[in-house]
Amino acid sequence: MTALLTLGNLTIDRSTYVVSIEGVPIDLTYIEFEILYTLARNQQRVTSREAIAHSAWGDGHRNHTRNLTVHISRLRKKLKDSHPFAIRTIPKRGYSITDLKQPAPHLDTEMTGVTQG
Repeated sequence: MTALLTLGNLTIDRSTYVVSIEGVPIDLTYIEFEILYTLARNQQRVTSREAIAHSAWGDGHRNHTRNLTVHISRLRKKLKDSHPFAIRTIPKRGYSITDLKQPAPHLDTEMTGVTQG
């Protein structure tokens, strides 16, 4: 598993749980970090709400899928300066972190399932 992911000016370091934009750390909760890391690890692909919730909350994720919307909203606000990437909602499918210069993932895009890591 890759410990360091870079998307544009956004850096995600799994070994230290630090996320930075242009080298400036941003404050994320543990859950926000896990959600972001899951999306970044699967960038340009749609990740189901269930898979994201499982990565963030583990086996008890079924009770947290509704909370996911709130956490995604908070992440978007905290990442508003990360360019050119953003978290996109793919209706009835899940979420994707994508390069805004590229078209949004299509509904027939392969969805990622629950991944361990």
